[in-house]
Amino acid sequence: MDRNSVIGFALIAAIMMVWLQFMKPQQKAGLEQAAARKELVATQQALSPPPASTATKADSLGAFASASAGPERLVTIENDLMKATISTKGATLKSLVMKKHLDGAYKPFDLVQSHQKGALSMLFLTNDGKRIDTRDLNFRCLSTDSALTVSGTKKTTLSFVLDVDSSRSMQVTYTVTGDSYAIGYDLKLTGFGSTIAGNQYQLAWDGGMAYSEKDRVDEAGNALASASLGGGIVKLDAKDAKQPFYKEEESGKAQWAAVRSKYFVAALIPARETDGIYLNGSKADGNDFENYIAALKMSLPAGGNVVEDHYRIYAGPLDYDTVKSLNVGLEKIMDFGWDWLTRPFAEYIILPIFNLLNRYVGNYGLIIIIFAFLIKAVTYPLSMASTKSMKKMAELQPLMKEVQDKYKDNPAKLQSELGRIYKDAGVNPLGGCLPTLLQMPLLFAMFYVFRSSIQLRQHAFLWAKDLSVPDSILDFGFKLPLYGDHIAVFPILMAVTVFLQQKITPSTQTNEQMKVMLWMFPAMMLLFFNNMPAGLGLYYLMFNIFSVAQQYYINTTTTPASPAALHAAAASKATPKHGKGGRK
Repeated sequence: MDRNSVIGFALIAAIMMVWLQFMKPQQKAGLEQAAARKELVATQQALSPPPASTATKADSLGAFASASAGPERLVTIENDLMKATISTKGATLKSLVMKKHLDGAYKPFDLVQSHQKGALSMLFLTNDGKRIDTRDLNFRCLSTDSALTVSGTKKTTLSFVLDVDSSRSMQVTYTVTGDSYAIGYDLKLTGFGSTIAGNQYQLAWDGGMAYSEKDRVDEAGNALASASLGGGIVKLDAKDAKQPFYKEEESGKAQWAAVRSKYFVAALIPARETDGIYLNGSKADGNDFENYIAALKMSLPAGGNVVEDHYRIYAGPLDYDTVKSLNVGLEKIMDFGWDWLTRPFAEYIILPIFNLLNRYVGNYGLIIIIFAFLIKAVTYPLSMASTKSMKKMAELQPLMKEVQDKYKDNPAKLQSELGRIYKDAGVNPLGGCLPTLLQMPLLFAMFYVFRSSIQLRQHAFLWAKDLSVPDSILDFGFKLPLYGDHIAVFPILMAVTVFLQQKITPSTQTNEQMKVMLWMFPAMMLLFFNNMPAGLGLYYLMFNIFSVAQQYYINTTTTPASPAALHAAAASKATPKHGKGGRK
C-alpha cells in the first residue's frame, strides 16, 4: 500500500466513522402503549431465571410439575458434518460437535455452550402465571436407539413426546440430512389453545455460541445476537461488562434470529410468519465470553386444538455460500463493512473470484498470491494515471515554488497563478490521489473478507500454520504497547515493501517531509498488521511486491518532460497578450 493509499484509507475511515455516528439510531426510550408494556413484562418473565430453589416444582410448574419427573436419556445423531446429542429433558440440543472444523488447539469442539440446560427451548406463560421452559420437562423418545447415523442425501428423524395430561401433549421432531448443517425442527402442540397466556410462545436458542479460537478477545469482538426483521437487520452486541443487561425486542415478521461467534452461527428459521423477535445479551466482568439468547415470538391461533410449526435450525460454519444457500438472507449477519460501499465489492467481486480460484488451486496461500496479482492487474490503469500525475507535479515544483515566493503576501493571486500553472501544464492536482481513492472500496472490502473468511481458517502456508491468525514466530509472554505480544513475519516484510515503494515513487513533498514519511508509514503498517490474520498480511505483502515491480516498470518506461521546457511553456503562456495590440 503506497502513501496515497494510506492517506485515502485514513480519510475515508474518518468520514465513515463520523457518518455512522451521525446515522446511528437513537435508543428506544420505552414502550408508549400499555399493551406493549404488558408484552414486555411477560417476555422478561418468560426469559428470566427460574424461581428461587426454595419453591417446589408444583409451585413453579403448576400442572406441568408431573411432566418434569423421570430420568434423562441422551440420543446421538451423527451425519457427515457433525454429531448432535439430544436429551429427553426438554427434547433439547445438549451438544453439537463439528467434525470438519477444529478449535484453536486443533481438537474437535462443541458449538453448544450451555451443556447443563441445553441450547433449544420453548418458553411460554400459562394462564395461571407459571413460567414454562420445556427444558424443565421430561419427554419420552419414540426411538429405542441410542445412536443414529445418516450420510449423503439420506434423512433420519427423531421424535420426542410429552404427555401433559389426557388432553394436552407436545411433540418435537428433529430431521437430520447426511450432508447438511441445517436441522429440521417440527413442533406439534395438541390441546394448548386455552393454556398459553396471550396465545404466544417463544422458540429460543439460549447460551450463545461456544468460543473456538485461541484469541478470546478477538472472538468476543465478533460475537453478537442478530435477527432479520422486516427487511432490516437487528444486531445486539453485549460488549461492555459494565452494562449487565442488553435487550432488543421488536414486533414483526422475522426471517431468522441467530447468535454468532467469529466463524460459526446458530440460526432459527421459521416456516410461517412470526410475531417478532427477542434478543438478550450479557457479559460478566473479567470474562471475555458474551452470553446471548435469540428467540422467535410465535402466535397460536385462538381456539386451535392442534398447532404444527416447522423450523430449520442452522448450526455450523459461517461460510458465505453455505448460509446464502438457505435463501433467507442469513449471509447478512456477516460483516463486510459498509453495506453501500464495501459489501457489494465483497459479495459480487471478491468472493466469487476467490471461490473460482479455489476450484483449481488447492493451497489458499497460492490463491491469495494469485488474487493479489489479479487485483493489481485490474488497478494498473489507475496506478499508471496516478504515477504520471505525480511525476508532472514533481516536475512543476520549481515553478510553483517561484510563484509561491512571489505571491506569498497575496493568497488570492497565489491560488489564481497556481491554477493557471496546473491548467497550462495539463495537470490535475488531485490526479495522484483520486485513482487511489477509487481503489479504496476494493481494498477495504479485501480487509473485511480476509479478516473474517472461514476459508482461511487452519490452512497453512510457508511458516504460517494458520492463515486466519497472525503468523507469529515468537511469543513474548507479555504485551508491548501498540505492537502486541508476538513477532509476525508477513507484517515485517510488508513494511519493507512499503519503504521500497516510497523510495521509487515520485513525490511532491520536500526532503524533510519525505524523510519523515519514509519511515512513518512502514512503521504504521507494521504496528497495524502485526495482530491481523496472516492471510491478510500475505495479501498486502504480495500486493505491495507487485506494486513495487509495477512502479519500477512505469519509471523506466515513462519519459518525463523537461522541467525547463515546462517552465518555459508556462512562462510563455503567462506573457500578456495585449502587448502586440498596443504597438498597433
